[in-house]
Amino acid sequence: MSPETQQFQIAQNSDNVAVAETYFAAIRSKDPAKALLASDVTLQFPLTLRKVVGKESVIEHISALFPGVDDVIVERHMTGGEYVATLWEARSVWGNLHICSVFRISGGMIHEIRSFWDPRPVLGIHP
Repeated sequence: MSPETQQFQIAQNSDNVAVAETYFAAIRSKDPAKALLASDVTLQFPLTLRKVVGKESVIEHISALFPGVDDVIVERHMTGGEYVATLWEARSVWGNLHICSVFRISGGMIHEIRSFWDPRPVLGIHP
């Protein structure tokens, strides 16, 4: 079997997936208190000019996107150790945004969120 076709198993950590799901519940309900964010949580995504540090700052940044997001559709979670990578779609006023978010979870709290997506639709640039 070649490396391109080799299959592998990713151990599922259901506790960490449940913690990551609280982030999506917060976005869906537009209630940032639902996300299990650690006090030292960090956030990075294409529209942040710097790493956002601290629970209150992260809440401020994700809350700014709430008015534009109508729904969240989670495609799948992949886990390894204290990390959960989630492929998801934001149904938004800018169209459907396909996103990959990587969470670092420890002690039942989200300590790091790094999201990767094409910001051009949000900026009014059509790919």
